[in-house]
Amino acid sequence: MSSSGPQVRRRPRPVIEHPTYKAPSYQSRIWGRLVFLVFLVALCAVIGVSGGLYYGLHKSQGNDGRDLNFHVGAGDTVTTVANRLERKGVINSALLFRVDAKIQSLAGNLKVGDYVLRKNMSIDDMVAALQIPHTSYVNVVIPEGFRMEQIAARLQHDGIDAASFLQEARRPNLRFLNAGVLSDKPAGYGLEGYLFPNTYKVPRGYSGRDFARLMVQQLSIEFTPAMRASARAHGLSIFQALTLASIVEREAQVASERPLIAGVYYNRLKYKMQLGADPTVQFILGSPRKWWPVLQVEARTIQPNSPYNTYTHTGLPPSPIANPGLSSIQAAVAPARTTYLYFVAKGNGHHAFATTLAEQTANIAKYQH
Repeated sequence: MSSSGPQVRRRPRPVIEHPTYKAPSYQSRIWGRLVFLVFLVALCAVIGVSGGLYYGLHKSQGNDGRDLNFHVGAGDTVTTVANRLERKGVINSALLFRVDAKIQSLAGNLKVGDYVLRKNMSIDDMVAALQIPHTSYVNVVIPEGFRMEQIAARLQHDGIDAASFLQEARRPNLRFLNAGVLSDKPAGYGLEGYLFPNTYKVPRGYSGRDFARLMVQQLSIEFTPAMRASARAHGLSIFQALTLASIVEREAQVASERPLIAGVYYNRLKYKMQLGADPTVQFILGSPRKWWPVLQVEARTIQPNSPYNTYTHTGLPPSPIANPGLSSIQAAVAPARTTYLYFVAKGNGHHAFATTLAEQTANIAKYQH
């Protein structure tokens, strides 16, 4: 039966003369299994390493639960800390310690101080504990009138490195010290006179070099702008004022006499007389055996060519001979107005003062037998 309506023509189906290649199904299964096996092995390796690392970092390093005091010094790093803990038997692996220190960013938080650890802690716990210092402090007492070698001995006794202190004190780095009081210090001289005597509270194991800077910066605070102006008004630089103050410090035993002793030295400088100060000669003779020896012979005969012998040379010695305290510095920049030119020790800490040589001779006869 035919239809009178229009006829729709269908497109002929394409004929594929060369069919695409299809791999045998058994080869696809092998490659799939290999890829899965490699993935599985890698996953197991990651899990194994991660698990081993976790176990190594979190297992107790020992059975001893007693507290161990561990000190971190100024020059310590994560590596030196790890190696020292391993050598002491506190941890079993310095490598694992360094790995965990990297994870916990210990390097950026490692500070000088004392820490409490225990052998029954894990490495992870130790790394965390080393970011919480239990710092113990030491009070370092530096008396007035000490020379730098005496200060170094005191520091060494208190657990502070004397060698680095003396290195900075003898060959100062002005940029490191960063103290305005050093502004007129002549080149070639150390920090004698600039090491301010005081009681300093510092962490145990504090750097000797840092301690030198601490003392100089304290002097910069104590030697006020008003005192510096007073020194200039009396014709002295800071360096010269400290030189005079160091002599006053070694001469005076009674605080009230310091301005008088400074006044005597000002008068002798004014009249271009030798200062005749025993401490400057003692400074020449000082040694580790005795830094301030009693003079057994006439002072002018002891190394008379030395510029520190104020019996044979006029003016101030080349540099400070010791480190003066605040009252001696104040006396040096604000001396008593007096006519005295001489003084002699009475033997009880006080001095007898005189204006004329005849008075001085009488005082010597009276007080020095």
